[in-house]
Order: sequence, then C-alpha cells, then structure tokens
Amino acid sequence: MKAFLLARVSTDDQKDALPAQSYRLIEYAKRMSYDHELFEIKESAYKETRNDFGAVVDKIKASTEKVIVVFDKIDRYTRDSSSEQVRILQNLYRTDKIELHFPSDNLYIYQNSPATDLLRLGMGIVVAQYYSDAISDNVKRKIEQKLRDGEWIGKAPVGYKNTVTVQGKKWVEIDAFKADVIRRTFQEYATGNTSLRILSKKWLDEYGIKAGSSKIEQVLKNPFYYGEKRIKGKLYPHKYDAVISKDLFDQVDAVRNGYKVTQHRWGGLPYPFRGLINCAECGCRITFEKKKGIYVYGHCTQSKGKHNAKYVNEDVIATKLAKLFQDIRIPEDAFEELSTGLRAAHEDKKRMRDTTLRTIDTEIEKYQTRIEKVYEDYLDEKIPEQLYKRKFEEYKKNQKSLQNKRLNIEQVEDEYYGTVSHLLRLARDAPALFSKANNEQKRSMINLVLSNLQLDGDQLRWEYKKPFDTMAFCHEMNSWLRRLGSNQ
Repeated sequence: MKAFLLARVSTDDQKDALPAQSYRLIEYAKRMSYDHELFEIKESAYKETRNDFGAVVDKIKASTEKVIVVFDKIDRYTRDSSSEQVRILQNLYRTDKIELHFPSDNLYIYQNSPATDLLRLGMGIVVAQYYSDAISDNVKRKIEQKLRDGEWIGKAPVGYKNTVTVQGKKWVEIDAFKADVIRRTFQEYATGNTSLRILSKKWLDEYGIKAGSSKIEQVLKNPFYYGEKRIKGKLYPHKYDAVISKDLFDQVDAVRNGYKVTQHRWGGLPYPFRGLINCAECGCRITFEKKKGIYVYGHCTQSKGKHNAKYVNEDVIATKLAKLFQDIRIPEDAFEELSTGLRAAHEDKKRMRDTTLRTIDTEIEKYQTRIEKVYEDYLDEKIPEQLYKRKFEEYKKNQKSLQNKRLNIEQVEDEYYGTVSHLLRLARDAPALFSKANNEQKRSMINLVLSNLQLDGDQLRWEYKKPFDTMAFCHEMNSWLRRLGSNQ
C-alpha cells in the first residue's frame, strides 16, 4: 500500500527536528512494508496560506486508490482545527479514501474507528492548539510584565520619540518642540474657552502640524503625558518624563466630559442567552425581552433593516440547547477507557519532558561555565574588554533563551493533563451540569462547546467546537464500540 509520510515543523527554531521526524517515519514505513513518499514541510500552522501542506493534501486527494497518510504525532498533523486541509483529510478518512497513522502516539484513524480513538484524535488536536495558545499567552504575560515595569513597547505618542540609549536599550524621550505644543494645548483646553476644531486649526497655522479634531481629542485623553500608559483599558505607570501634571489632565478631563450627554442603556438584564445568538437572515443580535410580565421571547433587533423576524420563546431555545449538551455525552465505559489512556499518555509525556528539561539544564550550565571562564580571562588580561563584553552578551542571551524555553515547557506541560481531563469530565456530565447551572455558568458552557449560534426563523442553528464535534458525531453514529481495522 502507498504511504505519504509528512514531517512538519512550523518555525526556524524547530527545523533541526525535521531529520528525526523523517527518520522515524521512514523506519515506520519500512516496518509496515509500505511503498512510501516523504515530504518535509516547514511552515506555520497559523499562516493564511499553507502552500506546501496544501499541495501534499491535493496530491493525496487526487489519488485513485486508498493510501496511508502518516504523521509522527497528532501535533504534527495540525494545531489549527479550523484549517481547510484538516477538513479535507477528515472527509477522506470518513469516506474510506485514506487512513491516518500517528506512530509515536500509537493511534490509527480509519473509516470505522471507534469513538475512543476519534476522541483521542480530537483531544490531541485541542491540546496541540492549546499548547500554541499557551505559548502565546506566555509571551503576552512577558509583555504585560514589561508594561508593569514601566516600559513602552510601541510607537511613542505625539510629543515623544523612540530612541536607543548608548547601551543599546530602547527608550522613549521627549520631543521638545512637540511636547511644548502638547502642553499648551492642555492648558488652553482646560480654560473651557476653546474647542477641538479651533485647536486643530491652531496646530496647523501656528505650529505647522496637521491634525484633525479627533487627533486632538486622542491627545487630550492620553494619560501618557502625565506619567501613565493605557493598554487595553488598563493603566500602567511608565518610567519616562511627563509633559504635564496629573492635575492639569484632570482639569481637561472635567471640561471634556462636561460637553457630553450621558447615554443610558437598558442592558445587563438576567437573560442567559443575551448576546450569544445572531439572526441567520441579517446577522444582527438576538435580543430578549419579557412579555406580559411572565414570558421571555428572543427576536432579532432588526437594526440593519426590518424583516419578518419571529419571536421565539426562551424556553424553546433552552430546551434545544439542553438537547445539544445531551448529544455530546460520553458513555461511562468510553470515559473510563479514555481516562486510562490519557493517564498512560501523560506519564509518557512527563518522561519525555523530564528528559528535555535535563538537556536544557545541561545547556544552561554550559553557558554559565563559559560566562565565568570569559570573565576570568578578562581579569587575567587574556582577552580585551571589547571581546569580553561581546562574548558575555552572547552567552547571556543564549542562556536567557534556554531559561525561557524551560519555563514555557514547565508551565504548559503541567496543564496538559488537567485540561484534557476537564474536557472529558465535562462531556460525561454535560447534560446534568447544564440543567443545574446558573445563567453565568450556562453562558460559559455555551461559549466553550458551541459556536456560530444563529436563529433562523424559529429554528436554532449551531456548530460544535472541537473536540465536541467528534463527540456529537460518535453519539449520532452510535460508534462507541471498538471494531477491527487494518491496524489492530
């Protein structure tokens, strides 16, 4: 039988792993006596276009006979469950055109695969995606720490300029001319005797700076000028020189807010499905309101234009949603089998993680030894100061990179088992949990399990998120019992 072997990495840092993947795949193909073709692919799972992977999938799709598609592990298959290539391969194995093999995970997927194996695949995809997201979260946390430390990480606002210190550190310093313009603008607006339009004209006529009223308003609302920076609604103190005082900023804020008319919204009422469902016809939100003081109905806001929107009783929607959670329930025997496999896989991952961490620790210690050695050579005047500084920075940078890598592995791997166990328990107990949940808990469960909720007339449309789509598929096909296939 013909086998397509796919070795994949997503970054330059991982390219050294390609030969090891390729070796394992080739050895597997030889052991199984497959006529094989190897493809080595280096491209991100989150790129908008995956030309190399897409080309291989097209070649697999064009095959006139059933083929074996082999990835080393599930996370080499995909970390993006929504990709077009994954949907194509899923359709191919469901129609018995291909088999998916993951030798290192001891998993083989074919048309009649039992639900437990399909769930292992679904869970593997979720965990792989979770791993990527967790690494991204770690990067975000580091950025947040920089913000808490008072560092600015973007383009400096008007009145400041981005510079680099003599030590090579990025910095933000005052642009004397523009900072003076900013200061005068705050002072004038604080009097209450001017407007944004007048200030905009003055900037152009007197200072030669073109800025519309909206730009002037952004300046007046920016706390950076008195010593704080606003990032996604949060304020962080920064370490750069201030242009104005906090008192002056507050005076301007009071004047600016005095011109506004306060808007009121009748929102936040205790309707569990508010803001979760869209109209299938126009895309507007489905809002909920009480009729006759008793009955609650959901209907399209029709904010994009009137149409024949129906009013649907909230109880009808709740009953349908409860049925959706019933349709992802895992039977107890399947839950026990998956849990046992999960514990075994987790132990394997822990052993591999410990080996990786020991290797990283050895590398960190190696660079520490080099740092101490180069310092001694500098003290003994064996090397000049310039060379010492260059090598010291090089070793420190490499050491820091390894320490960050170690931290990421520790933080992410420790959460693997808990994350997947939580998903399994949720699927087993979903109907009972949903029926007992309060409004906020119901909303959390819906957001975790479902997507693209739409009301089409009086019919509810939806999509399951992974791996719950696989659970629903297995429930519908009643395929929880293991059957024999070409790879027992």
